Amino acid sequence: MSFQNIAGNGHVKKILRLALQKRRVPNSLLFSGPDGVGKRKTALVLAKALNCLRETDDSCDVCDNCRAIDNGNFPDVIEIAPERDVIKVEQMPVIKQMAYLKPMIGRKRVFIVDRADKMNDESGNSVLKVLEEPPLFSHIILISDNQAFILPTIKSRCQTLNFLPIAKEEIEQALRDLGLEEEKARIMALLVRGNLERAKALDWDDIQRRRQEAWDLFLALIGQEGPPSFLRKFAFQRRNVVKEDLEQTLELFSSFCRDLLLMKEGGPAGLLFNPDYEHLLRDTEPVLGLDQALRWLGLIDQAVANLDRNLNMNVLVSSFTSQVLG
Repeated sequence: MSFQNIAGNGHVKKILRLALQKRRVPNSLLFSGPDGVGKRKTALVLAKALNCLRETDDSCDVCDNCRAIDNGNFPDVIEIAPERDVIKVEQMPVIKQMAYLKPMIGRKRVFIVDRADKMNDESGNSVLKVLEEPPLFSHIILISDNQAFILPTIKSRCQTLNFLPIAKEEIEQALRDLGLEEEKARIMALLVRGNLERAKALDWDDIQRRRQEAWDLFLALIGQEGPPSFLRKFAFQRRNVVKEDLEQTLELFSSFCRDLLLMKEGGPAGLLFNPDYEHLLRDTEPVLGLDQALRWLGLIDQAVANLDRNLNMNVLVSSFTSQVLG
């Protein structure tokens, strides 16, 4: 895999390729961003590019070094991951000691610390010196889904590259490249909020069940009959239990509204997110007018944004329900 094979985050890949061309790749890096957006893959491609025997700003994937890194048997690329959800100080000597030894067979020695936010204070503090003054032939890449949990003293010693959720269109294309039908890829891309890895793991039968449940709730809300069922499903449950389910339900609500707007504006059926629901959507057109569909879409987008702000689930769901029915 090379940079061009990684979906999304073109800005990060551009920065890294320019740095490789100029031979000025920072020795201490922090890759920060949501889960499933390619941070670890990008770190491995960077490790290959730093040691590639053919390319200067990417990996060739065919030279001995690239293939050895892909197979996990290149001695100068070392990965560290949490043990029982913690990166312990006992795991750090491999960085502290080997970072100062010249690479065995490669040009650069690369340490990749996955889920670096799982370092405790002791393990984090133990590598401060090497992060601040790494030798020129060693690179340390920290990967984190939540840099808020990384010690400020560590962040200040690293150049941070922020990864973004992958665009729906890019996820859809990636799924189609894997052989998925266009309609299924489009629907799957709706439900994962930029997480390509989660999209790849989705089960189509489960998606169909979730869509049907979301459609039933959507119809009930349109008919002013759904507040009890919607509230019962989401408002009085623990956040960690229902958050993902509510996210997906709201994303499906959004797709229903967008399809309705497309239909009301006379757009082509080929652009519908839910083409197999077209006849059902047409039945709702007289009930949900253009202005109301636009208002609902705004409220849904706001509710999805509020999910990331750690608001009280009961308040969030109750407020959304009262607004869409108001």
